[in-house]
Amino acid sequence: MNEIIIEYKKIKNIYIRVKPDLNIYVTAPKRVTKKYIYELIEKRKEWIEERKEAIKKKNSFDLSKKELASGNEIYYLGKSYILKVLKCQKENIILAGKMMYMYVNIKDKEEFKNSDIRKKHILLDTWYKKEALKLFDSLIKKYTSIMNLEINTFTVKKLKSKWGSCDINKKHLTFNLELMKYPISSIEYIVIHELAHLLQANHSKKFYNIVSLYMPEWKKEKKILDTFFNNL
Repeated sequence: MNEIIIEYKKIKNIYIRVKPDLNIYVTAPKRVTKKYIYELIEKRKEWIEERKEAIKKKNSFDLSKKELASGNEIYYLGKSYILKVLKCQKENIILAGKMMYMYVNIKDKEEFKNSDIRKKHILLDTWYKKEALKLFDSLIKKYTSIMNLEINTFTVKKLKSKWGSCDINKKHLTFNLELMKYPISSIEYIVIHELAHLLQANHSKKFYNIVSLYMPEWKKEKKILDTFFNNL
């Protein structure tokens, strides 16, 4: 069972947070009783459970600390796959049904040696990158045609603090490789978002009117991405 950690400070309001360890952290004014805090937590029970589920899903998306062993859950384009690691000289990744088969040239007898863990991460990232380049190329061609725009180049790589960026002067787009774990509709939103910057540089009302024109339900996709990105 998760804990409730209460901290009293010289503040006016009560703040409830669910952190990656799934514990509930409450910051409250000194005058507030524990009884009142527990009653408030009970009232916000549904929101708290939603946050916990979002964090659990985000943790399953984050592969950086995983050993990538058979049985791990791997996400690709919003769908969950069960990983099966197989020793093979010819390295490859194949999707079949709900399974992701990783064929990797593991030399050490012990699958979890550091060298083999790195090798599997490199193989998975390389596969994500290969698929990402094909997908983003297709989506960019689709939406530059629809929006009557042109770009010169685009890049896909791991970014720490954003889903994408647009260099207006160079007409160059950059996308976060992590997007490949999310539904295509969410990826399309980011493509439209970055292309819209070629028409409107800032995040003004005019900018979001442009985004809405090509994706009326963009707020739903933004919420999906923001929910997990806040836990990165």
